Amino acid sequence: MTFRRLLLLAAVLGLALSCSKSVEPGLYTVQGGFVRVYLDSLGNTKALMYRDTSALWADTVSIDLKEQKPVLKLYEAPEFHRFPANELYRNPMYRVRETKDVIYGRVVRNLAEDGERMDLTMDLYVPEDGGQVARPLLVAFHEGAFLDGDKRDTSLVEWCRYFASLGYVAASVDYRQGYRRNVRSTDDAIFKALKDANAAVRFLLKRDSLLIHSERIFAAGADAGAVTALNLAYMREENMPEIIQEEEDTTIVIRQALLRGFDIRAAANLWGAIPDTAILHNAKIPVISFQSQEDPVVPYGAGHPFEQDGKEPEDGFDVLRSIFESIVSIFIPEVERHPFREVYGAGVIHRILKAYGVPSELHTYKGERHNLFLGEDGRIDYPTYDEIKEQTASFFASRMVVAPVSLHQDPEDPQLFVIDNTEVETCLWDIQGGVLLGKGDDAARVLFFPDAPVHSVSVSGMYISGLTFFETVEL
Repeated sequence: MTFRRLLLLAAVLGLALSCSKSVEPGLYTVQGGFVRVYLDSLGNTKALMYRDTSALWADTVSIDLKEQKPVLKLYEAPEFHRFPANELYRNPMYRVRETKDVIYGRVVRNLAEDGERMDLTMDLYVPEDGGQVARPLLVAFHEGAFLDGDKRDTSLVEWCRYFASLGYVAASVDYRQGYRRNVRSTDDAIFKALKDANAAVRFLLKRDSLLIHSERIFAAGADAGAVTALNLAYMREENMPEIIQEEEDTTIVIRQALLRGFDIRAAANLWGAIPDTAILHNAKIPVISFQSQEDPVVPYGAGHPFEQDGKEPEDGFDVLRSIFESIVSIFIPEVERHPFREVYGAGVIHRILKAYGVPSELHTYKGERHNLFLGEDGRIDYPTYDEIKEQTASFFASRMVVAPVSLHQDPEDPQLFVIDNTEVETCLWDIQGGVLLGKGDDAARVLFFPDAPVHSVSVSGMYISGLTFFETVEL
């Protein structure tokens, strides 16, 4: 026998030996399926073959490694780890850079008889060291009953700094204020504030250096600022009173009254209200609200501002004031007893949104003053203030993704498991009780072994926003 034949014989004997004795227990790939090698109770090497027939469950047959001598290749499970539940947009992570008095428009001042113009300005709060990731935008509007608020309000400044530290571009926005004591004038002030708010958002979206994600815009405000934030989310031009629609829009940066080009992802209503419940038909924008049920300024339910629960005055002084205002309104038409329309507070907003199936979260306080941020001494009540801003941050973070990942089995292809989401940046797959046959950006092909004790498909990943997810389907 030649030396070459001796080598060939040794190789054949070695392969047979490896298949019969030296094959370690484990899962191997073979042509047409997979082989699981194991030791029985007597220590003998046994093997099961799982055949892939394009069904979810493999056909299982016992095979003899000595006789069939399959070519085995050790199966390597794909890399998998569960992405940590990060604190992005929930806990402070960034230093904040501030830019004051950024001009976003020039308009005719409210009540200006000579056409006097004014600059519209905002203060910007931008996270540093955040890389090139697209950032959510928070536009925040100050309180002041559309008369005397300011973007430098201490509570609003700290609010914007906090959200910028979470990863938002935050803007504290000034808007036009001032009105005469009648409904037409207050309507005009409310809707001009809305026009200014629209202009502010569009201005920010055009600043590419801010890296704002155009589909992650959030609005928040207190008192009149909450009215503006809610109107920004829900108001459309057709909802404006005809008297306002007919007037020329004097906002330089807005050639049409409510030209938009964006949508609000979610809104925070801090003791504010809406002038018309019909606007809640316009969209399905989640809202988180905070208000005292005994708010003396803005009704928790329905009523006129500055009247507790919309009730008529009761004590002697208020009765005299009511009579005086009624007399004045007769002789001075510009002065009306109710200068504001009836409005609808947090209680009504929450009830309607829930009826429409829109996510709404209501935090009702009892025995508190109008501005929940302030204590009895007029200073910021930090325990309450921190509670409100953190609850708002959590509410917004949970809305950072329009539709969270949903993992399901394709009804027409039983081996295919799919995630329906266009906002996923990366994902990893884990199969228990089977194997991963293949995967794409949003799907995995799976084969299950019938004799496995557990059968499940899990996916762990990260959205474009940087938030993480984990979903499991058990069979």
